[in-house]
Amino acid sequence: MSVQVQVTSINRQKMQFNVEAIDGSRVILKRAFNFKTETKKHIESVINKELKTFNKPSYGGIEIVFMCPVGAFSWD
Repeated sequence: MSVQVQVTSINRQKMQFNVEAIDGSRVILKRAFNFKTETKKHIESVINKELKTFNKPSYGGIEIVFMCPVGAFSWD
């Protein structure tokens, strides 16, 4: 089973987004990360770089889920 990383909120003023990493039913990490551009691709890149520990076979990789809109007007 993979670790699900949920992007729960984006603070555009602070240029930060909040994530929760969930392994099964356990929340194993809650943290805010900084971003430079508010795009899905950039945010996924930051998550993959910062949470590379969870992207290993012992954890089953990561699955990134956006629980909030990214960008000014859309989910993309």
